[in-house]
Amino acid sequence: MRRLTRSELASRVGPRPPSDAFWRRAIDRGEAALGVGADAVDGETAGETGEAAEPLATGDIVDVGDRAFVVVGAERTEGGGRIYRIERVADRDEG
Repeated sequence: MRRLTRSELASRVGPRPPSDAFWRRAIDRGEAALGVGADAVDGETAGETGEAAEPLATGDIVDVGDRAFVVVGAERTEGGGRIYRIERVADRDEG
């Protein structure tokens, strides 16, 4: 499990990172689906760490301002990309 900032995620998903509008909708709805092209997904391992080079994995957390989202699932697309399902983590004061 990794914890990423919004800018770290943007650097991992390629030339078209999620927009401000995407994140506003995700925050309002509490969930979203993030599509990533095949060019951002590499089946090889990342350097000497042995970690998968995929942009996200189930359980990863993305911090967006004072909100956070957890990756709850990933599906492979026909073109070799991924669709990551994310859900907003409840605020501590929401109970």
